[in-house]
Amino acid sequence: MKKIIFILPLLMCLASCMEIDNFEGPEAKVSGRIIDKTTGLNMMFDNNDTKIRIWERSYSLKPEPQDLAVKADGTYKNTKLFSGTYNMLPYNGSYWPCDTTFYVPIGKKGTVQNFEVTPYLHLTEFKYELNGLELTMSCKLHAPIIEEMPKVMEIRPFLSLNQHCGYANHIGFYWSDAYKVRIMKAWENICHKSAKNYSKDTYTITVPVKPGYTYWVRLGARVNNTFENYNYTETVKIEVPADAQ
Repeated sequence: MKKIIFILPLLMCLASCMEIDNFEGPEAKVSGRIIDKTTGLNMMFDNNDTKIRIWERSYSLKPEPQDLAVKADGTYKNTKLFSGTYNMLPYNGSYWPCDTTFYVPIGKKGTVQNFEVTPYLHLTEFKYELNGLELTMSCKLHAPIIEEMPKVMEIRPFLSLNQHCGYANHIGFYWSDAYKVRIMKAWENICHKSAKNYSKDTYTITVPVKPGYTYWVRLGARVNNTFENYNYTETVKIEVPADAQ
């Protein structure tokens, strides 16, 4: 009789553990773009330079944040969220702080949610020239908003041996003070007198390259804000002839 008494609770426990989980898996989808408000074009980043921070509001008044990765071309996509209502915010980027988008419904059918932001800087008039084993790049700066603009810190070259090129993906040799333009000035001290949203100077950087190599290159500039991420030029491909000298 005692054996039966002991066995019955065990069987009840096993039965409860075998109950079917009725919760749906994470199948909700969301995608979109981070758009430069001043140009209508996608912002240019390096991979993981910026994020989309989300909070699920369906089940909690104080939800924990999650971060969605953003690609270098300014697009993002996630297909493994739980269906629900989310607050969403572009975060940790080289743009002025923006407002949270509240109560975005995300489900299995998929939601497209774009965001418009204003970059701290545009790198304009980007030029590049390969002369033997020297690569020269130059640009000017444009600030869409100049009121309360943080100090401009520097301009750097980024060179990579693949198409991923920027702060997170570059050849370490070029991360040297010898190849950067240190500015560290308030915008009012570098802007043009008659066109205050533009820099008065053209910034030029020359770096050595190796014969027979193919590089992907761009320039980046950053301001002294919380995250100190870079605004970039487009990435260009440079092929150095094997017989260059």
